Amino acid sequence: MKSLTILELEYKDDTSLYFEHFIELPYPYFLDSSAFNGTHSIYKDTFSRYDIITAAPAKHFTAFPGGKLIMEDFVDQTKRQVTTNTPLNYLSESLERMSLIEQSAENSDLPFQGGLVGFWSYELCEQIEPERILPRDNDTPHISVGLYHWALVTDHKKRSASLVFHPDIPEKIKAQVLQSLDTERKAVNPSSFKLLKAFEPTQSRAEYQTAFQAIQDYIAAGDCYEVNLTQRFTTHHTGDTWEAYKKLRTTTLAPYSAYIKRPDMEILSHSPEQFIRLKDGKVSTNPIKGTRPRGLTPESDLAIANELKSSEKDQSENLMIVDLLRNDLGKVCKTGSVSVPRLFALESYANVHHLVSTVNGELDDHHSPVDLLESTFPGGSITGAPKIRSMEIIRELEPVARTIYCGSIGYISCDGTMDTSIAIRTILSKDGELHCWGGGAIIADSDCDSEYEESITKVRNLMNGLEDHFLAR
Repeated sequence: MKSLTILELEYKDDTSLYFEHFIELPYPYFLDSSAFNGTHSIYKDTFSRYDIITAAPAKHFTAFPGGKLIMEDFVDQTKRQVTTNTPLNYLSESLERMSLIEQSAENSDLPFQGGLVGFWSYELCEQIEPERILPRDNDTPHISVGLYHWALVTDHKKRSASLVFHPDIPEKIKAQVLQSLDTERKAVNPSSFKLLKAFEPTQSRAEYQTAFQAIQDYIAAGDCYEVNLTQRFTTHHTGDTWEAYKKLRTTTLAPYSAYIKRPDMEILSHSPEQFIRLKDGKVSTNPIKGTRPRGLTPESDLAIANELKSSEKDQSENLMIVDLLRNDLGKVCKTGSVSVPRLFALESYANVHHLVSTVNGELDDHHSPVDLLESTFPGGSITGAPKIRSMEIIRELEPVARTIYCGSIGYISCDGTMDTSIAIRTILSKDGELHCWGGGAIIADSDCDSEYEESITKVRNLMNGLEDHFLAR
């Protein structure tokens, strides 16, 4: 086995200052726990401990609708296209070719030691379930994942920062990384980002009501028990979205935040929701189902939180998704290992309270981390139950593609460690437009007006945060 090269750096509470050294390299990723701004989760040690920065992959894979896969090799400076129905296989094969790392006390706490970093769009479901989910016309990647041999890992618990190099890293990429670290941070004009108008919904309220009633009819007919219905909000902008992300991360604290930059788009994610975590063969997922806005006073906030905790409707929604995820994990976990140690726990964030449960399991030795991702994707908390039928209904009723929204962002390390989010509270910047989405679970006793308002509540802080600071007036 080979060893990592680890260089200790100065610890910074605000790791965005480090990211700005690498933001102009190809395919930069900032996996941001938001811990710089204080505690915001009772699970801080687990969810808000690490920030991970990387860029300049050795290879990058972009899968588009229709099975087109673009592979870029940044060592050989080549690009080629292949046609495949199994793009996830390419990710597994690339990861398996990386050299094994000797584990030691020095690297035992490192969450990422080199491997895959990227995002998986919600629309990937049409390639995972091609017989059931009809293709949707859109030009946003289904998969955008790089093979990275280095990362700058900040541990907020230990208050340390480490520049980590995998032994397989090409020398030209290592030199590029070190040079970028020694170069002054990118200068960004704080006034360069502007919204040209306020966010507007893609659907009218009447169209939302029509979709809501269609779901009620499907539930009454026995097609499904729960469907996650979402709507999109859109505006136009100019300038650098990194400045917008930095502003939002000061007000929208979320342990699974991320900033991603591709040549054709940027992603600004402020997600509170973990999708799948894998460490030492142990699997966990933490679905969110049940939401209330924060109160305006401490007394009203407490009353709202208590009402959510005791809501039978929200507990019912949450339990349906817990059962769905138990089934998903059961496909790839050891028999009898799936359990639910936490049910209907309250978590509070800047704009909302959530009910969150935890489902655990132990990955079967015959399955890889990519198998685990594929068997559970997309997350049940943003589809409904039963899962595939709910996705068919979503495809029928939602007029525009979700793209990155309700997909997943994260990493799979070469040592088998994986951590991914569900990309809710997420903004897509593409072709001068900003898109964000909000939604919620529809069950038999849901109220249309309440669900419509909840879909707005979930992203109001994102839209207001940008409009208050950047709307051209």
